[in-house]
Order: sequence, then C-alpha cells, then structure tokens
Amino acid sequence: MTAMISLQTVEIDPNVAKPGWVALLIVLALGVATFLLWRSMGKQLKRIDVDRDGADDPAPSGDPASPAGSQSPDGDAAPTTSDPTDLTKTSTEHSPK
Repeated sequence: MTAMISLQTVEIDPNVAKPGWVALLIVLALGVATFLLWRSMGKQLKRIDVDRDGADDPAPSGDPASPAGSQSPDGDAAPTTSDPTDLTKTSTEHSPK
C-alpha cells in the first residue's frame, strides 16, 4: 500500500498573521539582559588590577629551584639527552598492569 503525501502550500493572509506582543516583549527582554550583562562585564574588567611593571618576572615561590624538584606527572624524572634526534634515549615505555 503506497501512501501519497501531498503538501499543500497555504498562503497566510498578512492582515491576520501578526508577530504579536509576546514576540516584542521577548526581544526587548533579550536586549535588556544583553545590556545588563555587558555593563556588568565592564565593571568586572575595571576591577582587575594588572601589574605591568613586573609582568616578565617569574612568580615567587617558597621552594628553591632545582632540577631534581621538577618531575614528570608519572613521578619519574624526565630523561635529558644532548642529541634531540635520538628518540631511543628520551622515550620511556610503560607496560600496562
């Protein structure tokens, strides 16, 4: 059994179909919300204190800087080599447990 779908184009009378007050209120509410969010963002950005004089200095820390103190996330110290093209020395393989 074949069903034939016929799509009828219905012309809408522009005198009957109107956008309505609800659509206008939604657009106005979105505009007001956008303006308020924009103004709030401007106030928050003005509160940011940027120290441009010491921007290139590293952040101070309580620990002394040492190569032994910087470890990879695995807990092993990252191996260093003098030849960057030698990949056998720099790669570490972990077997799955």
